[in-house]
Amino acid sequence: MTLSLIAPPSSKLPSVRSIHERPLEVLASLVEYLRTIYNPPVRGTRRIDRKALKRSSTLCTGDDGKAALEALRADEFERAYAVRWLNGLVCQASLLSDPLEDSAVSGDSYNVEDKVDTLIHSATALIAVCAGSAALRTLTRQYAFYAPSLEADVDISLTDLSISVDADSATVGTQTWGSACLMAEMLVEEPGKFGLTDEVLSRAEGVRVLELGAGTGLVSLAAAKYLSMRGVKATVVASDYHPAVLSNLAHNIAANFPPPSPASADVSLCAHALDWSKFSLPGTAHHHTAEPPFDTPFDVILGADIIYELTHALWIRDTVAALLPPSRSAPAHAPAPRFHLIIPLRPTHTSESHMVEEVFLPASIGSARPSSELALCVLEKETILCEVEDARRSEVEYVRYVIGWA
Repeated sequence: MTLSLIAPPSSKLPSVRSIHERPLEVLASLVEYLRTIYNPPVRGTRRIDRKALKRSSTLCTGDDGKAALEALRADEFERAYAVRWLNGLVCQASLLSDPLEDSAVSGDSYNVEDKVDTLIHSATALIAVCAGSAALRTLTRQYAFYAPSLEADVDISLTDLSISVDADSATVGTQTWGSACLMAEMLVEEPGKFGLTDEVLSRAEGVRVLELGAGTGLVSLAAAKYLSMRGVKATVVASDYHPAVLSNLAHNIAANFPPPSPASADVSLCAHALDWSKFSLPGTAHHHTAEPPFDTPFDVILGADIIYELTHALWIRDTVAALLPPSRSAPAHAPAPRFHLIIPLRPTHTSESHMVEEVFLPASIGSARPSSELALCVLEKETILCEVEDARRSEVEYVRYVIGWA
């Protein structure tokens, strides 16, 4: 089955009423067809017009023939149609049979009940994937990021969990999103763009890196592995808020950096809870009293697709203000601390994307202020186009912001 020949479920699937009339072999092939569509790689992370490199980073997802059509995955009508059909299949389990059941097949080589059980198990598992039900299904991906400054790839194993349809938005962190893949790839390819210059990495006191809304931890893991392979001293803190997200984050850290050492003798990597809203409480300003590891400012703060509610931009601004030291207080010879943010420009979240530039003013405005009125400003802005691996060859647009004091 090639990508260009995959039809939408609404035209491919037989009617729910006729499911029990179909042979088990046909029904099994239809469930496999739906699995081809709804068991996806991470969406839209192949950059267009990227700088030519010796070799591209890869996401190892197994059989390339199962790379799915993102257009169908993103179509809510088709997804809902597929879920309704699968539910119909499960409900008609007792009516399912097979034409071979009455044939002269002897022994145990053919067992209709076993085939039906296997089919229903596959269907219910796929319902969890399509609908994001609480019946969690894990998906582990292998990433290999090409690092020009290293002799080997930065390899990461990452586990995603399904998202419950009824859960609040905080649990989206149990899955890996395109912005995280893009940031991890760019950070490993061009660490200097993210403040990890040779000058910073050579400091005796080491470098401190914080990821906000780390989710599955891909960006933090990429940073920690890169720094470990460079043999430099560093502290990397992967932060999030929801308990389910933190649990999966800790699992991914342990899978890539098994105990007793979470990273190496010189690189410390940990998952830690962080509530952004506490930094926006009245009276906290830029002087929030925090416990380790947030009691010391960070050199680099990273965020990938962390603004999906209007209040998040304000919370993040106040959090960064408390944890990123003002540029003019940093040593003159050192690159100024920066907050690096990548967000997708999606139609459903237009207001949130605009909110970033309303909360973080352009540098031209911030630079005109007196030193006593430093503000976090957008210092750089870059638009990045990525291809979606589907039949339409559609594109996803991301924006990378570099934010600092000015």
